[in-house]
Amino acid sequence: MKTSLLLSSLLLVVPNVFAVNEYVTIRNVPKPAACNNNGLLPDGGWIANKPCGYVMGTAVAGQRFDVHVTSAAGFHYGRYRGTGGNFCTWLLPSSLDLSTGVSVAASCSDSTQSFLCNRQVFGRDFDAAPHTGDGAIIVPVNLAGCQGFYNYFVDTTFTSGRFQDPVPFNVGGTSSGGYRYSTLDGQASMVRAFVPEYGQTIWFFVPRACIAAQLPGGLHNESGDSC
Repeated sequence: MKTSLLLSSLLLVVPNVFAVNEYVTIRNVPKPAACNNNGLLPDGGWIANKPCGYVMGTAVAGQRFDVHVTSAAGFHYGRYRGTGGNFCTWLLPSSLDLSTGVSVAASCSDSTQSFLCNRQVFGRDFDAAPHTGDGAIIVPVNLAGCQGFYNYFVDTTFTSGRFQDPVPFNVGGTSSGGYRYSTLDGQASMVRAFVPEYGQTIWFFVPRACIAAQLPGGLHNESGDSC
């Protein structure tokens, strides 16, 4: 009887941990037609706060991603394990080498998935109100004088970060881009620009200081919590 009571007590405090599959990320990922995009992403698939949501970086090829949930449209929710980041997010369909799966403990919860829906969790000073805009504020993008990076976030708090994965292209000295938002710590800004050598529009981070003078007043900080 005492042994049974002890086992029952232990079961009350042991968390419910289950296994998920972890895969290697790949390059040449199709942009999602479900989000009205077309073309290929040569260096890896976008990561975002929800399917067809705000781009939060790029799962560059050769990193790993733990798949907790896959939506009907093929978007994956789970943990991105990048060169310098390790956090829960959504990943584009067809971004993984499914032959590389290994079993790992689950580490991203349903509550975190819901938490990510609100854009105030990871960013501020957006270009437009929630569910509108797409880099609507045009800014100069000169990567010769201001390096671009695919990633900035390091953990699921999204309160600070560091620049990671320098972009392997140049967009030209007089190119313009579309500003989307800045990180909560005010150090990085997400922009999009057309990359001639890729023939594609690519999203990436630049230091906010590089474009701050061109940003208008009245940027948007409303909540956007719909998934």
